[in-house]
Amino acid sequence: MPKPPAMRSALAALALLMLLAVAPAPWAGAAPTISGTRAEVEALGREVAELDVRVGQAAQAANLATDRLEAAQQALATTRRELSGARKDLDKSHDLLAERLIGLYVNGEPSFTALLLTSGSLTDAQETAGLLGQIARRDASTVATVRERRARLAELERGQVDAETSRRRELEVTRARRDELGALVAEQRDALAGARARLTRLVKEEKERKRRLAALEKARQAALSSIPVAGATALTGALPAGDYVFPVTGQATFTNDWLYPRAGGRYHQGIDIFATRGTPLIAVADGSLYNVGYNGLGGWRLWLRDRSGNTFYYAHLSAYAPAASEGASVARGTVIGYVGDTGDARGTSPHLHFEIHPGGGGPVPPYPIVTGWPRAS
Repeated sequence: MPKPPAMRSALAALALLMLLAVAPAPWAGAAPTISGTRAEVEALGREVAELDVRVGQAAQAANLATDRLEAAQQALATTRRELSGARKDLDKSHDLLAERLIGLYVNGEPSFTALLLTSGSLTDAQETAGLLGQIARRDASTVATVRERRARLAELERGQVDAETSRRRELEVTRARRDELGALVAEQRDALAGARARLTRLVKEEKERKRRLAALEKARQAALSSIPVAGATALTGALPAGDYVFPVTGQATFTNDWLYPRAGGRYHQGIDIFATRGTPLIAVADGSLYNVGYNGLGGWRLWLRDRSGNTFYYAHLSAYAPAASEGASVARGTVIGYVGDTGDARGTSPHLHFEIHPGGGGPVPPYPIVTGWPRAS
């Protein structure tokens, strides 16, 4: 029995939908699947994270080499000042000795008889002879001083040569570190640019696939039944967000200033979190404190090691809290210090310099990690 035209149209539409459900769409071509996209995104994330670690290590090495170079230059400056003073003292001794030698050459040393005849009395002659003896002894002392200062001058000159050699060595190390860092930064930028381009393309393709799958799902629901669609992917940070708390209490502002240039050719290997001076700083996790004290760059600073071996660096504190002592165990959220501007941050807006070192190794970019940490009021 022939089917009505309306029924034939419905059956044709249903057949088309079934074909679309079981056959690859002609627009898809060799497009990756959703699971394949997820795997590629995760692989790219690991690649970029590894490059960040390498750049952080190179930045840390360059900063240390710069510190050593500055120390060598300070030692050289001290040696040069000592050398200049010794030369001035030697010149004075030479002048004094020359005057005395000229006097002896012109006048000669008088005999005791001559002194007796000149003075007219034995007492005056003895006093005059004693005075001349003192002058002779001073002459001998002057000669000894000249010899001593010559030896000191030679010693300082050798020290200067050693300092110059050390300075050149430190310069070579610093330049090599900076070249290595420049190559790693260029490599990272190229990798990030390529990763962004691939991620943009993959996300666009994934969205298009979802849109077409959603359209097909809607059409199939009208004719047959629904087809489940796979869920979206999610990327996680380097550290689990639920186990940590933001290091600064109350109101704070920060930007992603990872690897920004700093004075002396250094690179920023952390993040600056700005807050009012004296704002409490807290332990981001349960752990122990170490290297609690002062240095020229970080000012009042400390390190926190959590139970998993990750380490966190706090710098530029205005003061420590009672809980902050060398080797102390602290719980997450314990106040350990206060925001300030000590060290090389003197005169800047008060802030906390904060670094993250997974497993106690090189630093990683803190910004994408700390933005997911809960804040304490």
